Amino acid sequence: MSTGFKVSVALLSDHEIPTCFQILSKSFGHDAPFVDMYFPGHDTPSGQARGSERLKQWKQNADNSTFLKAITRLEPINEERIIGFAIWTYMKEPPPADLVNVEDVNTVWPDEDDREFMTQLWKSYVIPRTQAIKGSHDRGVYVLELLAVHPDYQRLGAGTALVTWGTKAADNLRIESDTIQNR
Repeated sequence: MSTGFKVSVALLSDHEIPTCFQILSKSFGHDAPFVDMYFPGHDTPSGQARGSERLKQWKQNADNSTFLKAITRLEPINEERIIGFAIWTYMKEPPPADLVNVEDVNTVWPDEDDREFMTQLWKSYVIPRTQAIKGSHDRGVYVLELLAVHPDYQRLGAGTALVTWGTKAADNLRIESDTIQNR
């Protein structure tokens, strides 16, 4: 890949979510236990459909979350290509410690062992966010919830552009941003 790509960041539309979910699946593969557990079967057509629908519901129901895409233009046809995406959330309240308050756990994880494992994983996942919010003195924090860049376009600036968007948004509000998933 040429490093001459120009990457820009824009708001993600609902109809682009399936493309971004495929990027998530290709980006993480099976190297991220949280992604494997949180999005069961993310590398299968049915898992991608379910995961895309869950992301769409999140996007439509969370006014404090911003879904972004990293795009570039492919030459010579000047076609826009989504090469990455991120979700930034402005959190003033700690996220629910219990996954059952966030997801339909019986539907997403019908297997009891998977459901129990994901429930415990979720509890660990929210600890750093909760600590950051509590340390914000009621101002809140911008949290990078998810970031994925297509493997064919990594190291070309898409991840940096998506992170920079959130850190600038936090700076504009004079609040902290948190890009660390687990401390």
